[in-house]
Amino acid sequence: MFCLQGDLELTKILSPIQFEKLFTESFEKFFDGLHRYAFTLLKDNDKANDVVQSIFTKWWEKQTHLENLDASKAYLYTAVYRHCLNVIRHEKVKVVHSESYAKELTASSNTYSDANSLAELNSQLRSAIEDLPPQCQLIFRKSRMEGKRYTEIATEMDLSIKTIEAQIGKALKILREKLRDYL
Repeated sequence: MFCLQGDLELTKILSPIQFEKLFTESFEKFFDGLHRYAFTLLKDNDKANDVVQSIFTKWWEKQTHLENLDASKAYLYTAVYRHCLNVIRHEKVKVVHSESYAKELTASSNTYSDANSLAELNSQLRSAIEDLPPQCQLIFRKSRMEGKRYTEIATEMDLSIKTIEAQIGKALKILREKLRDYL
């Protein structure tokens, strides 16, 4: 009697005793060769051993009945090949994820570092603004922090627009000098 098994062509149904005999014979005859084959693909002795043992375990669990020793050899080599490809694919995915995690970790540490630098810059900027001459500081604050136009500031303070422009220029020059390490 014959049955269809997945990718395999027609396979003969064996009795449990015949299956066990074929399994044992295949294990003894092909294990070392399958291990060498898996090792050439994976370049890792332990992984190769795990793959071959896994294939034999799956074969035992599924009790896939193969006609003879030649059919079992073909089945086992194909199964080992496919399992090795899956292991290699899985390793590549792990590498991609670990690289992605490393980039994320680096980015988050840079963000922390940037946040610290930004806080320090902000502190230095406030200090530099406080050190400006009183009128220059007042005009700079109205212009840059309150968002007022030069004409508004000039009208409020009863100064000319040219004076406002000169004071803003002076403030920017002083701030550039004091904050040169951060620019």
